[in-house]
Amino acid sequence: MGIKVENLSFSYGDRAILKNLKVQIKKGKMTGILGPNGCGKSTFLKNILGYLTPNSGEIIFNGKDTVGLSKKDKAKLVSLVPQKSNLMTNMSVKDFVLMGRLPHLKSSWAGYTFDDKKKVEDNLNFLGLYKFSERVAVSLSGGEFQRVLLARALTQEPEILLLDEPTSALDLNHAVELLNKVKNLSLEKSLTSVAVLHDLNLAAMFCDELIMMKDGEIKFQGTPLEVLTEENLQAVYNLKSKVIKDENGIPYIIPLV
Repeated sequence: MGIKVENLSFSYGDRAILKNLKVQIKKGKMTGILGPNGCGKSTFLKNILGYLTPNSGEIIFNGKDTVGLSKKDKAKLVSLVPQKSNLMTNMSVKDFVLMGRLPHLKSSWAGYTFDDKKKVEDNLNFLGLYKFSERVAVSLSGGEFQRVLLARALTQEPEILLLDEPTSALDLNHAVELLNKVKNLSLEKSLTSVAVLHDLNLAAMFCDELIMMKDGEIKFQGTPLEVLTEENLQAVYNLKSKVIKDENGIPYIIPLV
């Protein structure tokens, strides 16, 4: 189970962005999507989420066909941690994270329950954000706000967690901390976690599987050791590199200038 993608294609007008993608993304694992800028990574994520409608193909979540699902029902299955948010209001961190419970409200007139508010508190504590509960969300640093976005996504209680360049605003210490939490959550809660990442070494450290894209196609898929080879990096990134392994067999990439 997890995400099954069959013959997925997407175009902007006459320009083909995704070309007949076929892939299985495993439940309970953390999968990284890699590739050069403009290769279709974020577009792929938006098709999975339903922000974009594919020209052809199908996407199945844990055996459930997503065609015909209401936005509310889909929001109970999948949540997104975007690269950034356009939030412009003076909403507090606590209230912003509470928005993750919207798909679970019985009706638009129903208020939040004690259980809803407890889930917010638990996720703020889990991500070290409780001290910011009453702060205006947009007043936080980029790295702090990125963790708030993750807290909102987790409060949604999804089966599938999508992350679009989640470490782009984080220093290395917080990037490692965030990816480690996502990996542990994937295991503990059987989440299907999919992250678009640019840092190949962080992807190698935390992802169970990698999907490497180029020009709207999936070129390679497998474990970090299988995907992150000198030959593959040359083929996809036009990068000359040296790939070494640590004592645990995790590959690390050294670019050659």
